[in-house]
Amino acid sequence: MLTYGVTDIQNKPSLMKIMDVAEIIDRRAHTTVGYFISSKYESFILPIIEKIDREEKLAKLHKLRNHQDLEFAELGVNDGLK
Repeated sequence: MLTYGVTDIQNKPSLMKIMDVAEIIDRRAHTTVGYFISSKYESFILPIIEKIDREEKLAKLHKLRNHQDLEFAELGVNDGLK
């Protein structure tokens, strides 16, 4: 995988046409900004991204349900005294 700097892309936007898969980095901050994947690979990658997205949403939903169940359990505890 090739790496390109943000300023390289800003100075020469035509680089986007020749990229297939690339890592975009900010050389001044020494951080990875993201990854570029050409649209010709979209049909292969889109189902995988959607699957990961669904799994992340389900995990958040389960975590939220568990938290709500604990809240209801705490509210439902009664020592029998009035």
